Amino acid sequence: MIIKLQIFAMLWGTYGYQLIPRIEECGLTCSKGFLCKTQISTGIFNSFCHPAPVSLSHAVLRSMKLWTAMKCTDGHRCSLHLRIKGTLHLHENVRGVEICSLSVSTQKSQCVNVKVSRNTHVKPTGKKVKLQFSCFEVSAGQHVYVTMRTIPNYCGVQLNQEYYVEDCSNSDVGKHIPSCFAGKLAYEVDRTKHTILLNISSVAQSVDYYVRLCHQRFVCEDVGLVSLVHRNDLVKSISLPFTQLLPCLCIEAWPAIPDARRLQMCPFKNNTKALWDDIIYNAVTQTLTWEAACPIHVNVSLCRLMKTSDQCVDLMNSSKTAAEKVKYSRVDAHPRLCMKFTTKRGSWVRCPFARGNAQERRVSILCIDEET
Repeated sequence: MIIKLQIFAMLWGTYGYQLIPRIEECGLTCSKGFLCKTQISTGIFNSFCHPAPVSLSHAVLRSMKLWTAMKCTDGHRCSLHLRIKGTLHLHENVRGVEICSLSVSTQKSQCVNVKVSRNTHVKPTGKKVKLQFSCFEVSAGQHVYVTMRTIPNYCGVQLNQEYYVEDCSNSDVGKHIPSCFAGKLAYEVDRTKHTILLNISSVAQSVDYYVRLCHQRFVCEDVGLVSLVHRNDLVKSISLPFTQLLPCLCIEAWPAIPDARRLQMCPFKNNTKALWDDIIYNAVTQTLTWEAACPIHVNVSLCRLMKTSDQCVDLMNSSKTAAEKVKYSRVDAHPRLCMKFTTKRGSWVRCPFARGNAQERRVSILCIDEET
């Protein structure tokens, strides 16, 4: 029987079937016989600690526990809250505790002061006060750092704990938290009008959506404007204009709510041939430069196009490995002088000075008068 229960517990945790405890309202509770009042604090980094009195033990704070709770309105609009439980041993030099939650990713904190006093109408059972606070709203998958310390803030008298909120892979979170309702994307390319027609399906009800095109680098950088699509217009195709179908061009869509999960697709990754045309020749400085619109690992070399075949023979000592930009100096323009680009997908040749044949490609010629 014990083995069956252990296996069930493992499956429960592995496949994300955990149910998040529900709360009707967020709030504060404390032990019978004590009065607890909350007040928004100035923040986790805004106060300095004081030396603790000799009579004050570091164990005045004990056993902080964290877990996630879910609050739902109208049965479907739900939010996640961090539930914090701790124990304070009353001391004449301690008036209460400050509780703070810091988002590791955004470095934003939310703090509350809990002032504790004895209830004159109810006799307390001792000096131990159990506190439970559940009004810090968190997002799915959020990494938080929670601190509980005394009021006043005594140096070294505090509890710290990291916590990871359940993410959208948890079935309960994925089903009820709007930020997990990313939806599904489908697209068509209208090359004549230079637009991408985007359709979003399986989306959250009563939620607007942001959509955009972006170039994937270290982060995905905006290409054009971010568009807000009203919830009633999601049944229609959304038109996104583009200039080039580059391999780093991506489509993103996400609900217009804080910390929403983004749905991204980059369908043009194999379209690397669009990168080889951005060649610039400066006739004054005799420099030949190639700069890619997207980062790509490529070997670039100069080569000479043979008269009798389409073979382009590499010039000695011209090979360079680059991610975005290559520059050659003291280059004389010649119809058979070409640039060869080689990746793991193949090789491409561009002959920027060719005239009147199939090897001719777009090249920008810069003729700049320089002062001497």
